[in-house]
Order: sequence, then C-alpha cells, then structure tokens
Amino acid sequence: MCNIMCNIMIKATSRSVHHAFAKYLDMAHEGQQIVITKRGKPWARLTPLAADIPKRVVWPDFAQRARAIFKGRKINAVAEFLKMREEERW
Repeated sequence: MCNIMCNIMIKATSRSVHHAFAKYLDMAHEGQQIVITKRGKPWARLTPLAADIPKRVVWPDFAQRARAIFKGRKINAVAEFLKMREEERW
C-alpha cells in the first residue's frame, strides 16, 4: 500500500503484468507509474491518464471555401477526370 501512497515508480516483469494485469491497471488508475521490463530491460511504461478536458473542434465552412474557389461554377470532377484520361489515351 505504501507503493501507492508514496508514489514510487514500480518495476514489474512482463510475465507478472500478464498474469495480474487488473492489479497493475488499478495501481495506474490510482496514480502509480509502472515500468514493465522484459529480460531485465525497461520495455514499456504504464501510466495514469491526465484528466484532459475535451477540446471543441471548430470546422471551417467548406461550402463557403468552395464558393470562393469556384465562384459559383458547378464542376463535375469525375466527368472531367474521365474526359482528360480519354484524351491522354489517344
């Protein structure tokens, strides 16, 4: 219990994490950092997530951008592509 309260970084083998994943997951949830070792070397780190506030995504106005680029013209891109491809063949 002192490991959790003292916030000491814990080392655990990949085998022990495999067999007791729930235990290590609970420790990470409580704020503990766990370094997972494989063959005695650090291999991965299990850390708690920071409480991030989701950011609001502001999407650009694609319709307004299309009007600015094409100035009201209607363009059928697929038909033009096929026409250019046919012209290149001959």
